[in-house]
Amino acid sequence: MVPARAPPPSAPSAPSRGATLPRSETSPRAAERVRALAGRNGGAVPVAVLALVLALALGLRIEAALTPIADPGTDSRTYAALAEGLYERGSYDGDGVPRPNDWSPGAPLAYAGVYLVTGGVDVRAALLFVALLGTATVLLVYLLARRLVGAGTAGTVAGLLAALAGAVYPTFIDGNGRLLSEPLAAFLLAAAMLAFLSAAESADRRRWALTGVLLGALALTRAEYLPFAVVFAIITGVLVGRRQSRRGGLVSGALVLAGAAVVVAPWTIRNAVVLDRAVPVTTGGGKALFIGTFLPGDGRQVPTKEKLIERYGPAPTEDLLDRVAGRYPELDRDRALARIGRENLRRYAGEQPGAYADMLVEKAGLVWYRGSSPAAAPAGWVWMHRAVLVLALAALAILALRRRFEAALLGLPLVGVTALGALLLAVPRRNVPLMPLVLALAGAGAVWLALGVRERLRQRAGEAAI
Repeated sequence: MVPARAPPPSAPSAPSRGATLPRSETSPRAAERVRALAGRNGGAVPVAVLALVLALALGLRIEAALTPIADPGTDSRTYAALAEGLYERGSYDGDGVPRPNDWSPGAPLAYAGVYLVTGGVDVRAALLFVALLGTATVLLVYLLARRLVGAGTAGTVAGLLAALAGAVYPTFIDGNGRLLSEPLAAFLLAAAMLAFLSAAESADRRRWALTGVLLGALALTRAEYLPFAVVFAIITGVLVGRRQSRRGGLVSGALVLAGAAVVVAPWTIRNAVVLDRAVPVTTGGGKALFIGTFLPGDGRQVPTKEKLIERYGPAPTEDLLDRVAGRYPELDRDRALARIGRENLRRYAGEQPGAYADMLVEKAGLVWYRGSSPAAAPAGWVWMHRAVLVLALAALAILALRRRFEAALLGLPLVGVTALGALLLAVPRRNVPLMPLVLALAGAGAVWLALGVRERLRQRAGEAAI
């Protein structure tokens, strides 16, 4: 008997008209996300331009990271030594760093984290991390400028202008050849501002906690930003309290404060154990207050050192400060210098108010007169920096007329850090973490001024036609 042959497999039938073939769910979702991304940013062309700007930013920063500066300076060497000490010994005591607790720990902790991921102390890997961080900062500048102007072509153009300026800004590029705290602080401040604006428009309270975490990380990176965590928590409470309820405001403000505390508190506890006193972040405030209030030295480091040499004789700066602090031998150096700084403030402001006011104004100007680092010193870059400042001020003025809250929110760190520079040490490096905000405002200002001019020309043309 011949066994029955199995029937041949049937050919797939053609789909009937109107039927749909099964497709993977990944591709349509991905396509939808791409279309949504393009839609939010004005279409495929602006997205492509943004990608080119980010590629330019990354390329310039990687080039700087792979060709590090031969002599990066004392600050860079200190951060590198502290990061190495954290990675190799788990202690905050880098080789050749006499007063490690004078330095904010945020950047060394970040660089030590890079070493942990890459499996060894490799400064070039840390610099490449800075390059990626700097590129992400350029993206944040774009998002912030676009958010200020609003959806549509105008917002996209503002974002692209701001991002392009950030991509080629010489201080940002030069920072990729050194291990410093400013690149990390610039990223964190821009991210915190975006998080705050997003939280203010959302019912998701977790965004307030994220804002606090970013502000806490910023304070751990640059100690002068610690008060802003408290101030922004208060602003959050008032804002949400007016929009929703008093209880909602208290909860939202507490979330900002708690988010910051989660980041800062472990280091504060560590300081209490190691230093046997309450120090939120660093111990360098006394030195800054003494120098910044010392009128005979114009409140600046080099002239103050020259005056102290006249008084005590030639010696390194730290030894001279030890001599000054010796006026109060019962106090440690930081608290002694802080006390003398407060005495300077009362004395010179009371005895020579005019001269002291002139010094404060001059120091405030020093914070902003040009970009930081030698790369920003050529005249062309100086004028670019000043043009950006003018556009940013114009944007703040326009924003104050349209949305006072956002103007105050962005202006607060600009004014606060400028005032801090006038009181303490005034150097262009103070403006580096603020420059993402300034660049975003400048992009918005350029678009708003251009739209204003176009509207004025249209009105004139309409009047001439009547």
